[in-house]
Amino acid sequence: MVPLRIENAKWEYIGELEVQAGKVLLSQLEAANIEIPNACRAGMCAACMCHIVSGSEFIKKDTRWEPAFPLGDDEVMTCIGWVLDTDETIILRTMY
Repeated sequence: MVPLRIENAKWEYIGELEVQAGKVLLSQLEAANIEIPNACRAGMCAACMCHIVSGSEFIKKDTRWEPAFPLGDDEVMTCIGWVLDTDETIILRTMY
């Protein structure tokens, strides 16, 4: 399990959880009742995008699909992004 901390766009704490390596981040956040902006199922791509504050070397940006547009080195779409196994705490900050 990988420690993950989530902050909002104002750098305020939203929550922390242990996520499973290789599984999509947004699904794991939802299962832990940690809400971040998203509208993936409504066709609004990028609503779930987060800045990677720390741990970018442990984040894979896609599972099977390519993002709808290029991502910066410090950005991840949580609906398709996942993490590698690590003991390092990964910190994400929502964009919206």
